[in-house]
Amino acid sequence: MGDVIMSLSIVPYLLFLYLIYRVWRLDPHLFHKTTLLGFASMIGFVFVTASAGVIALKVIKAPTLGHVDWLHGLAETGLTLANGLIALGLKKQLDELDLAELDAEEDSLDAAAPVSVGAAFEAASPGED
Repeated sequence: MGDVIMSLSIVPYLLFLYLIYRVWRLDPHLFHKTTLLGFASMIGFVFVTASAGVIALKVIKAPTLGHVDWLHGLAETGLTLANGLIALGLKKQLDELDLAELDAEEDSLDAAAPVSVGAAFEAASPGED
């Protein structure tokens, strides 16, 4: 019974992937494509972990996956890579937002009335009386 419940737990995650993909298709600027790839690669992590668990339990006859260090490490590597992709995508998104902000500031400064070099220098330097 527990195996069935564990297998069904993938359904909400697949729904999450479907919905996040639909949102991304509507507005690709909401988050970076790498983030989407990271979330999708979690499915790969689940399959690697499940396969490693079967090998540990059925082939090696260990009590749990955690008792076979190299298999457990392999499965955890998949999780680390998936999380790394998500973090990298979020970092890229923040960098793009920062660049967009800087571009907007430059555009607003360029649109301001031109100032003569002398007037700009006088405004920037402390007044001497």
